[in-house]
Amino acid sequence: MTGDSIGIRPRRCTMFLPGVSPDMFAKAMALEVDGVCVDLEDAVAPEEKDAARERTLPLFADTAPTDNTLAILRINSLRTREGLTDMLAVLDSDTPPPALLLPKVDNASEVLWAEELLVTAKRPVELYALIETNLGLENVFEIARATPLLKCLVFGAADMSAALNAKNEWAPLLYARSRVQHAAAGAGVDVIDVPHLDLDDEEGLRHDAHAGQALGFAGKFAIHPKQVAAINEAYTPSDEAVAYARKVVAAFEKQPTGLLVVDGKLIEKPVLRAIRRTLAIAEQTGRV
Repeated sequence: MTGDSIGIRPRRCTMFLPGVSPDMFAKAMALEVDGVCVDLEDAVAPEEKDAARERTLPLFADTAPTDNTLAILRINSLRTREGLTDMLAVLDSDTPPPALLLPKVDNASEVLWAEELLVTAKRPVELYALIETNLGLENVFEIARATPLLKCLVFGAADMSAALNAKNEWAPLLYARSRVQHAAAGAGVDVIDVPHLDLDDEEGLRHDAHAGQALGFAGKFAIHPKQVAAINEAYTPSDEAVAYARKVVAAFEKQPTGLLVVDGKLIEKPVLRAIRRTLAIAEQTGRV
């Protein structure tokens, strides 16, 4: 793997699971997904949060950041009592989740506080930040650059549409998605898109997955196993894309100048970063 590819991790499809159903965790980890996120926030009623937390934390005893499928825990907002309790449980655990998804992140200080708590407790946990508030969208560039522990932004369309008084559809939220992706790209972190909530709308799922991939997203969340195949198809490099990437890399190795022509198209050297990412994802997902 080249230097440009170090740290690249496939995040094509991540399955959401409610924290009240820990029995589903092993089945989800066995799916063809790159991540499984157990949710202690929106998917858990207030009166069930303590029980969900107690049932969920033991699930991560046999997972590690190096596993092919990354286990993630979405805690409650750190600005709430439930979120603070979630974080304390993570800090007290001898086997914390490999990654934490922080919801409703408004500013970089929340991410930095999470980092300080985890580092002080010597807990090797990656951070994901969910951008779903108006203030979070405004501060997303600072959030994305807050700490090297932050590996990924997540775009939350449902809450964001409410915050912006916009329809929860692709076109009205294009600016918000683009701003989050812009911030992620500038900070060198990934960005994952929100789940498609209509389980019977496969056409809409495919549209949003392919549109997100074209916009620069690394993947998309799923809420049902039947959504996995369509999401993976959109975010897995095709045979044609892999073959073209190999051709471009080989051409630059023969002629390491600022630009060259491949298949009649002018190619500039900066595209090599994206090309090498394609090859890295293809390699890690068994395409090459």
